[in-house]
Amino acid sequence: MPPREMPQSVYRYIFRYSKWRQIVVICMTLALLPLAPVPLELQRRMLDDAVANGNVSLLIQLAGLYVLALLTAAGLKFAMRVQRELISARIVHALRRSVYYHIYTITPPSLMTASENGDDVVDEGAVVSMLSSETEKLGGFAGSAISGPLLQIGTLCTVLGYMFYIEPMVAGIALALYTPQFIIVPIFQARMNRLAAEKAITVRSLGNFIVDNAEPDLLDKPPPDGFTKLTDQILQLRTRFLMVKNIMKTLNNLLISLGPFGVIAWGGYLVIQGEVEVGVILAFVSGLERLGGPIRELIGSYGAITDAHMRYGILIDSFPKGMDPEVTEPMPPLAGQRKKS
Repeated sequence: MPPREMPQSVYRYIFRYSKWRQIVVICMTLALLPLAPVPLELQRRMLDDAVANGNVSLLIQLAGLYVLALLTAAGLKFAMRVQRELISARIVHALRRSVYYHIYTITPPSLMTASENGDDVVDEGAVVSMLSSETEKLGGFAGSAISGPLLQIGTLCTVLGYMFYIEPMVAGIALALYTPQFIIVPIFQARMNRLAAEKAITVRSLGNFIVDNAEPDLLDKPPPDGFTKLTDQILQLRTRFLMVKNIMKTLNNLLISLGPFGVIAWGGYLVIQGEVEVGVILAFVSGLERLGGPIRELIGSYGAITDAHMRYGILIDSFPKGMDPEVTEPMPPLAGQRKKS
């Protein structure tokens, strides 16, 4: 039976409710990785082998292989996106059941007694926030929690490996221009996570304010000071978050745009010296374009992972404490989930 306590790790929770789908997506990702450098090699051969030698037959063959590689990759990506969306929907469903179960169904005896005495033991505003926006954000992350970073890191490794195989010096220049991003991002992301955590807790307080105030006290009256203070605080937190986010994004985009400049400058010099062919430089420029996307997505994944850990931690910290460890009643299985004996 599923344990009564929720896992402390968001990844363990995700894997509990989507293990087999995650394995399917991982297999699709691994099948997609070898296709990343194929278009680059075909472009290089089309120019250096077919066009340079005037071989029309070879050009047609290579063009056919290029289209086939693109179609295969597109089909795998489509199937992978569908599976990711299904995983996200399932995790949102599971999280909502978990929130309700841990707050209401297995209420600790002390809170039961307090509730019977008329005390308010459940923060309804927080529950509404958890059941709506917070579970949606965690569920959206779940679909690509494993396959996303795997695809991005794998693509970076395969494309960089191909580039180092063709021309190590040019590849080294490109790598050196991209490396600072992996130092900048963790610094900015830590600040963004702190602001996001403060905002999530403040939004809960806003929901609780509305729940706690009787409707006659709010109708046909100016916004109370408590409401104004909370909304102003949310605006300030959101503004600071957006400033940090956009500074980080601007620096990342600047560093990514320097990659093609370095390759064209140094590669052009090598072409003039007769040390490499033009097709190699074209393949490298295309390779950098293929690296730019995964780098941006990997940075986004890092932010999503740290944000998900933060949100999941806030979620489970909100559950009532003091549950009786002798009680073994498990959380009911989800629809379609086999009940273990």
